[in-house]
Amino acid sequence: MPDRSWINRPLLGLSLYSLLASNRGSLFTVYFALFLVAEKGASTPIALTILSAAYVGGSLVGPIAGRISDRRGRRWPFLVAGEAGSLPLFLLVVVLPGYWASGVSFILAEMVLAIGSPAVNAFVVDIMGEGERGRGYGLLSAASSAGAALGFPIAGVLILRYGFNALFLVSGSVMVAALVMAVWLIPDLRSPPAPARRPMGEMRELTVFSVAVSVRALGWGAVVTFYGTFAYLLGANAFDISLIAISGFIVGAVISAPMGRLVDRVGQIRSMIWGAAISLFAMVFYFLTTTWVELIPAQVTYRVGFALMNPAMLSWVGTLAPSGRRAEYMGFFSLVNSTLWSLGPLAGAIALQAWGPQGLFGFAVGVTLISLVSIPVLYRSRLKGPAVPPARVPIG
Repeated sequence: MPDRSWINRPLLGLSLYSLLASNRGSLFTVYFALFLVAEKGASTPIALTILSAAYVGGSLVGPIAGRISDRRGRRWPFLVAGEAGSLPLFLLVVVLPGYWASGVSFILAEMVLAIGSPAVNAFVVDIMGEGERGRGYGLLSAASSAGAALGFPIAGVLILRYGFNALFLVSGSVMVAALVMAVWLIPDLRSPPAPARRPMGEMRELTVFSVAVSVRALGWGAVVTFYGTFAYLLGANAFDISLIAISGFIVGAVISAPMGRLVDRVGQIRSMIWGAAISLFAMVFYFLTTTWVELIPAQVTYRVGFALMNPAMLSWVGTLAPSGRRAEYMGFFSLVNSTLWSLGPLAGAIALQAWGPQGLFGFAVGVTLISLVSIPVLYRSRLKGPAVPPARVPIG
């Protein structure tokens, strides 16, 4: 039975693990393209394309890893295997010559790391009851933001002093600490193995939902992986870029847990609409930016929207998922959401090449608007109903 205390031991372990692991993902998202440009000689469009390929590769692994996790009735081994297996591949990125060899190593590392992602998200559904999952995901998001906020000043100073290769020294150290935390604090809970595989048609509702909310991820992926490079072009140094990132992560660390509780009170669908609307304002801020300092309010606004939308999306997927197929559903949602997010840098690179930075930000505004409109159209009946949905709710 789920532990309904304010925070249970498995959730505490997951939160502390997320606090450390978020450093790696956040640092790579902001700095990896710059690393390829500054240290390996790649052009900005090529660097964004490699980053996009890495995240697409990782998203393709998710459904497979999730289904195996469900079939085994276990989460912990997948999390640990992803962390341990990806570490040497991340470290190879520094020593391999040229941006193509480094890029391939980074792509493989992201694919191995993705083995654990569906298991982590399904773990929250396993240990939290209906109507409190927003709180669980909100706490994980708060821990991730706090970890990123702590890691960026250290990375910024080291990169400024020793160059972008120092990024992998920081990330490697944090990954070792995250692995130790996962082994020490996260229990290896067992659940009944998943039943036999059901027809893919059963996942129709999940597919429609995933596409509707994830269209905006194309723009978000383009912006999040580009704003560090854009700040650099506007005259910011590595430490300045860290300040931009930190501003958003500090806000995320403070508000994510309350936002998760808000999701439980007002409902996932309403929360997704509000989160998408706030994010639309953030994309407009990015579009209007002319100095790197102006990226700070844009980043803060984006993080507010994300803090509301992320627990709402994951909670809704947990509601749709039948017992015994939670990791598979999380993996499938990640496949759609992360693939579109991961294609964002590629789409952004095309827009950047054709129309410059404002073309990239304008593209992000457009796709966010599409997602904002799609959610209430698909779920108009839910907006008239109770905040907390029943176990299975058809679209309409």
